[in-house]
Amino acid sequence: MTGTAWPEAIWRAPVLRGLDARAQREIEAAGELRALARGAPVYGAGEPADAFFVVETGRVAIRAVPRGETAERVLREVSPGEAFGEEATLRAGAARQMRAVCVDAGRVAVVPAAVFARSVSRGGGGDVAKARRRALERAATLDLLRTLAFTRSLPERDLEILLDAGAHRDVARGEAIYREGDEADHVYFVVDGRIQLQTEDDGRIRVRAYLGRGDAVGDLEVTRREPRSTSAVAAGAASVLAVPRAAFLDVAARHPGLADGIRRVVEGGEGRLRAIGSNTTRHVLKDLYRLDVARSLLVIDEDACVRCGHCAWSCASTHDDGVSRLVRRGDKVVARTDQGAASLLLPSSCQHCENPACMPDCPTGAIGRDARGDVFIREDLCTGCGACARGCPWNNIQMAPRLASLTKAIAVELALPADAGPSPIAVGASPEVAVKCDLCHGRDAGPACVAACPTSAIARIHPSEVLPEVRAAIGAPGAAPRVLPRPRPMAPWIVGAALVALSIASLGALQPSRSASGALACAIVIALGAYPGAKRWLGLRVAGGARPHYVAHVALGVLAAGVVALHAGARGFTAPRGALAATLAWAFAAASAAGAFGAVVYRAIPARLTRLEKGGLLPEDFAARAQAVDEGTFRDLSGRSDVVKALFARVVQPYRASRVVVPLLLVASGRAIGEEEARLRARIDAVVAGRKSERLQGIDGLIRGAVERQSLRARRLLLAALRGWLLLHVVLAVIVVGLTILHGVVALRYAP
Repeated sequence: MTGTAWPEAIWRAPVLRGLDARAQREIEAAGELRALARGAPVYGAGEPADAFFVVETGRVAIRAVPRGETAERVLREVSPGEAFGEEATLRAGAARQMRAVCVDAGRVAVVPAAVFARSVSRGGGGDVAKARRRALERAATLDLLRTLAFTRSLPERDLEILLDAGAHRDVARGEAIYREGDEADHVYFVVDGRIQLQTEDDGRIRVRAYLGRGDAVGDLEVTRREPRSTSAVAAGAASVLAVPRAAFLDVAARHPGLADGIRRVVEGGEGRLRAIGSNTTRHVLKDLYRLDVARSLLVIDEDACVRCGHCAWSCASTHDDGVSRLVRRGDKVVARTDQGAASLLLPSSCQHCENPACMPDCPTGAIGRDARGDVFIREDLCTGCGACARGCPWNNIQMAPRLASLTKAIAVELALPADAGPSPIAVGASPEVAVKCDLCHGRDAGPACVAACPTSAIARIHPSEVLPEVRAAIGAPGAAPRVLPRPRPMAPWIVGAALVALSIASLGALQPSRSASGALACAIVIALGAYPGAKRWLGLRVAGGARPHYVAHVALGVLAAGVVALHAGARGFTAPRGALAATLAWAFAAASAAGAFGAVVYRAIPARLTRLEKGGLLPEDFAARAQAVDEGTFRDLSGRSDVVKALFARVVQPYRASRVVVPLLLVASGRAIGEEEARLRARIDAVVAGRKSERLQGIDGLIRGAVERQSLRARRLLLAALRGWLLLHVVLAVIVVGLTILHGVVALRYAP
């Protein structure tokens, strides 16, 4: 019933009363009248909160499971003329925390929150708009307070006191509600979003707890009248209700259980983090908000990733504009899996958030979300303003040339006479358009980046479902499934191929037909040469991706050794069989050795690289990062004590100045960055005989800078080994294929 004129009873509802005719028309055009049968759901928990509702006839019940309980109960019933679903007005992109069910058959009006806010702001004036917003916020917050374990037992009068005294505050991601050491003058109730309690130790942030919707923040210092012991920082866009100290203490004095209940929630959050484990797992919790809201997060297992770049290449080749939606730069986290700890890189790629931060910033509605939750961009509606790219907290949206529009414009230009003027399509179309990962929409084989990985190191995951630490931190029940897919095993195929190769090679004593063995060797060599094409093209289009082709290539290489040994024999490497045959045999041996070295390198080096990486950097980023580390070191050194400067000159500077020995030792030792920092710190402690002093303040930062500087050099060496063999292997393989064909032609020409 979209676009139908709404009955006057709806416009007489307090929240809509007094709107001018234009505002009413806009809301009617964007909203709808919805008829509901008894028992029909209006919305459910977890659904996008993008509209609120006004009851025309019938009744609607708001239901939720209060904190600390297991059974759902009715929070309130909504009668004709009343509104519900007001949480849609608190923060754009929020999700429902309750559900609404029709009690008596009737009809409701659906009011889109964004249209309502725009119409009210324009037509009702600033004061009227603020008053309407406060009324909606008040109703939504009252529903929230009714679900909390420590406030649901309060009488309505005390809930009203908290609401009257409190003020709503929207907090941006990374913004502090208060800082450690500040005066405790408010208690904050989290209306939406997630708040991180943290402390700072020598420049490092330590996460103490994560508190979410319905939790209270900062009550302990208020009741004790002490300065803040932690900092409270918004992990993502959040909304809080700030209740002044006097009002909170007034209510708490009448209900002693209030403060105790809140404290149990905070201590429970801290306890969950303590129970999760060591510092390595806390890397996952450093940005819990991101992992909580991500619905399809791209992760790369760095211990398996060979840094080949196939993921970015496949993404670019899959899209018509040739622009990769994946950049292998990003944050690094350590998470527990069923196979132990895994170092995961979170590259720059859209994670299809539950509540996308990019959507509210789009002025034309070009960004949408389908029924499965996949976030997409309608290129024809995109104006190229870049608001979504700026709004994404993780820089997962980029601006690229508008290829489709330019192609159409060229076609139109070619069809028009020379004096017809500018193309109507080109006029008004922005030269750039926003692009991001679309999960390869419409591609039967799924995301190309996942299919193209030869080592099965890439996966799309729902972090709050599969990462145990995240599930524990947010209190999700049940066990977590696997994080990464189990790669197709290689060892059985290699062992099997080796056994077959040995068996074939042993047939030489039986003197089989040389033409048959030669033909088989030629076929296998050509198949090996076809591997790059099979991996890049068939691997993107066939179920299983590139991994089976990689396993098959290695197994065929092992098998080829046996067939060549059978065909050539021991004398094949000497001139009596002919210079061409000997050259081919030695070229094949060299190519096989290079391939075997590459297989070993692929197995051994990625894990060592991971231990030296703090985050995802591409090789072209190393020079800039090294310069930044050097500048930071000299900046940190200025103003330090003479003791620190002397220790730096005696121990740290000689260490960081070594361009060959220290990087080679770091590579050979296999030590992680943290272990290397501890080793260098032990040398400092040996010099100062273990004495602790405030005059040593700042030395840890200088140690971290020196170790990172050397880790960059060590990473260059490892990357050179990881990539350098490939060029030699490819060159030798091309030579082998060419010589094989030439050898076959010669053999056929002079065959008896």
